Amino acid sequence: MTISTDLLTIFFIGYCMIYNLFLFVCALLQRPQRFLPPAEHIDADLPLITIMIPALNEAKVLRRTIENLLQQPYPKPIEILIIDDHSDDETLAIAEDLALQHPSVFVLHRHLPAARRGKGAALNHGLHYLLERFPERDRQRWLISVFDGDGRPVEDDFFIAAGKIFADSSVAAAQSGVRIHNVHRLLPALQDTEFVAFSEIIQSARDGTSGTVALGGNGQFIRADYLERLSLQGPWDPTALTEDLDITIRIHLAGGRIRFLQRHVIQEGVESLRALMRQRQRWAWGTLQVFLRYVWSGQLMRSDLPWFKKLDLHYYLSFWIVPFIVLLSLVLTATGLFLPWRLEGRFHWAILLANSFSFWPMMAVGLWRAKVPHSQVPMLVVVGTFYSYHWIPALVRAWMNIAQRKQPHWIKTQRVHN
Repeated sequence: MTISTDLLTIFFIGYCMIYNLFLFVCALLQRPQRFLPPAEHIDADLPLITIMIPALNEAKVLRRTIENLLQQPYPKPIEILIIDDHSDDETLAIAEDLALQHPSVFVLHRHLPAARRGKGAALNHGLHYLLERFPERDRQRWLISVFDGDGRPVEDDFFIAAGKIFADSSVAAAQSGVRIHNVHRLLPALQDTEFVAFSEIIQSARDGTSGTVALGGNGQFIRADYLERLSLQGPWDPTALTEDLDITIRIHLAGGRIRFLQRHVIQEGVESLRALMRQRQRWAWGTLQVFLRYVWSGQLMRSDLPWFKKLDLHYYLSFWIVPFIVLLSLVLTATGLFLPWRLEGRFHWAILLANSFSFWPMMAVGLWRAKVPHSQVPMLVVVGTFYSYHWIPALVRAWMNIAQRKQPHWIKTQRVHN
């Protein structure tokens, strides 16, 4: 029996190779954002920034993070709200000590049974606290930022750049890039590669074309007035395992514009395969939640968004299909060695080769732009290709959870380093 591989090849040409070429060209043409003028001309009219840090057992990293954030250049005091989600360690004690030392640091302590119900629930509680504490503030001139317990800006002008990007009144939110600091270990180095060679290139391309930038869990900024508009109960969905992706779609549906901020927040990468898979299974499950809620239901298609933005969001939220098509290709190739069928295709071998490695140039440009040592780029591109296959079991497990109608539950990534 002969099985034609032409449909698989056409799928990969349309869904992957052409899009990877588009990303590669965008990466080559991209120009850096420049916001920082000479120090004496820094605009004192930049918006007020309040950082919310949901903290569950963050004693290892919290003090250093807060002190780093408070030292960042900005013409106004940067406020920080630490939301202790009923930690078992010294997180609350450290947070209260920091609040005593710094008047711009506030602490909110959550108690069981309301606590430990996910990041979205903690953020909603924090936002409600801020809006009640400062009812007189101009919501359009007030940015609510979300940082992780170990999130620290890389560039000195991080917050000035963030404030400047909101000078455009059409901007509802912004997301910075993410880097990993413990890249001396292979697994974190591959996570860093994933962020700079895929996420950042894709975010930058969308920022300059369709405008469908996505928010992440670390280094995000949203206008307070938009957060008030999204939901009376709280803008972050407490049932969403990727609350950042869910609120991304709702901001776009509400007509808001999200920009990509070409600055970076640095965080710790997980160092064990078990921790990585637990994290990625949660991300995969959360992505599928958003897919079912907005794509499968037809809500996104019925929206009033421009067709190009609508098309790109459908592509973005449906990309989970690709790992399964890759898995099908691998299974057909492997079983063809000992089962009575033969794979046959009409496409030239050069097209098949280009299909298989069409993302390599984009990865190389992303690593080059991130100033990764040139000697490491070939190794990271090749090893990163194999590393990306971890999404297959993560997505399989996520679909199994959905099929079995399991209740989503938040699993926190544990810190290793101080």
